Amino acid sequence: MAKKLLHINLYFFISVILFSCSDNNRIEQSTLPTPEVKFTPGEIISDVDGFVQYYVGNTPIIITVPHDGTSIPNTIPPRSGDSTRAENTQGIAQYFYNGFIDESNGLFPHVILNNIDRSRMDPDSPPSIGAENSFATSYFNRYHTYIGVAIDSIEANFDTGILLNLVSHDDDNQIIEMGFNISKEVFNSSDNILDNSQSQSSISYLSSISSSSFHELVRGFDSIGKRIMDQNCCKPIYYTFDVTPSPDFPVPGDENYNSGGYTLSTYGSHNSTSQIGAMDLSTPYLNHRDSPYAYLALGRMLVSALSNFYSDTTGMSIY
Repeated sequence: MAKKLLHINLYFFISVILFSCSDNNRIEQSTLPTPEVKFTPGEIISDVDGFVQYYVGNTPIIITVPHDGTSIPNTIPPRSGDSTRAENTQGIAQYFYNGFIDESNGLFPHVILNNIDRSRMDPDSPPSIGAENSFATSYFNRYHTYIGVAIDSIEANFDTGILLNLVSHDDDNQIIEMGFNISKEVFNSSDNILDNSQSQSSISYLSSISSSSFHELVRGFDSIGKRIMDQNCCKPIYYTFDVTPSPDFPVPGDENYNSGGYTLSTYGSHNSTSQIGAMDLSTPYLNHRDSPYAYLALGRMLVSALSNFYSDTTGMSIY
């Protein structure tokens, strides 16, 4: 499997025309324009208010952060869905980004951040739930346009890529939950039943090119969960993190479990045209996001975990 051209200079004219319905059901165009921009790895692309940001990458890794925004635009009223903030998931992404650049000698992951408070817009929910007025729809579409640009870049330059969606959970357990668009009930079943669910998984393409069986790739010794648990970091406080599914925690059991949401269902490779392996990484707050030491450690550990997982699964090094 040969790596294609790594460094990229992308020129895109994003002519996304965003619409909403008024009270009389007439179609109205949004007043928010999308400018012509030059996408260069290492640049940060954003709207004028900084509500949605795209850190342009040139590697097969995408990090998305939908739920850590705090901005409340006066043009967007409260929405009716879940408004729980995934506090400091942007911190995890920032330390991942910096650590990745350090380890790769200046290559860049793609990072997409939503800076709007979840009470106003949620890009990890279907648009009918996540964006309930025309301005929310504008930013929702911008966020997903940037994901699309990142995926197009990966598919043009690599054979496959990984999208890691950083979200949160408030379950009683203090375990990171990896989601692959596979239900708790399937994970609580046998390896044979889990293997038969490969095509439903958001990492089904990665599994199809891996020498590992599907159950080994999602909860065995070849899993991303195992690779996270193998890490420890960093001075002055060393952290380790438990993960399900993994060899130590292969099944969620009776606990709540986040199998993945809109981002995975939209971009994962259970969609027949996608070659992107999409995963949710859902963290509790305590001992994971409650201190800069904790989310620094997790961000740095994810650099090694994702790099090892990608190279062992695909036979290619990220950098």
